[in-house]
Amino acid sequence: MKISFRKAILEDADLYYNWANDFLVRANSFNSNPINYDNHVKWFSNKLLSDTTRFYLFTNELNIPVGQVRIEATSPETIIGISVDKDFRGLGLSTEMLIQSTQDYLKKQPKSIIVAYIKIENTLSYKSFLNAGFKQEAILKIEGAQSYKLIKKSND
Repeated sequence: MKISFRKAILEDADLYYNWANDFLVRANSFNSNPINYDNHVKWFSNKLLSDTTRFYLFTNELNIPVGQVRIEATSPETIIGISVDKDFRGLGLSTEMLIQSTQDYLKKQPKSIIVAYIKIENTLSYKSFLNAGFKQEAILKIEGAQSYKLIKKSND
């Protein structure tokens, strides 16, 4: 399946809200509590205006949204997160989404090091990141969960 990305816009807030509250997404998140809609809309609109956050909304050749990648330059790290729409899981899209988004981001921010934190039990996500060129840097505990720390640089 051929996919491409565009920047997310405010009209995508409901789509992102549904993705964020998906059962599997919540289970694999470090904070698994459901997200409040009003809080989400405020957060989403603030992030869209931020110079430090990039939302990559991926669509298939029929322009149907299949998932998203968020890359956010926080201090001191640049963090990446991904989710794939439940109807498009198991098709291998996450690796391609990670490749496209990190290539775009690192082309614009070549000195950045992109960091992913993944719970150890989330083996499918871990494999997707490795297949997209991320390297394992550490195993550590985050909010009580054993997790991988993976990184990707522009020369990887």
